[in-house]
Amino acid sequence: MKSYLGRVVAGSIALAAATTVLTVGHAFASEPPDGIVWDHTYRAEGVVVYVEEHGDIVSVCDTAANGHSAWVRVQDRVGYEYRIAATHGKGTCDTAQASDGGGRNLYEGDRIGLEYEGNGDTFGTWAEWVNDH
Repeated sequence: MKSYLGRVVAGSIALAAATTVLTVGHAFASEPPDGIVWDHTYRAEGVVVYVEEHGDIVSVCDTAANGHSAWVRVQDRVGYEYRIAATHGKGTCDTAQASDGGGRNLYEGDRIGLEYEGNGDTFGTWAEWVNDH
């Protein structure tokens, strides 16, 4: 009986350890957030930015444990802008979308600019796209 009980306890401990490893590993996965097939992906050291034109969804993710938040500044052709930041460390993301209001509904056919950074620098990398759907 001791042998059977020992195997049950050992199996339970192994299962708990495996569950912990899988949970922790998934929390820091480098997969895009929200399960969306993103239209655009932009990367620089310490940051990745995802853009889905339908719904004007912009997501910024921190990809480096370097003590700095990852951020993106979104700007339209007339200079309106907003900024979002992933402030909780490596593996975290923050997202904004049109339904959030506050100017996050980007004009169709407009050239949209992104400045993004993840290493604590003052200025980031620049990219742009035409919001055509």
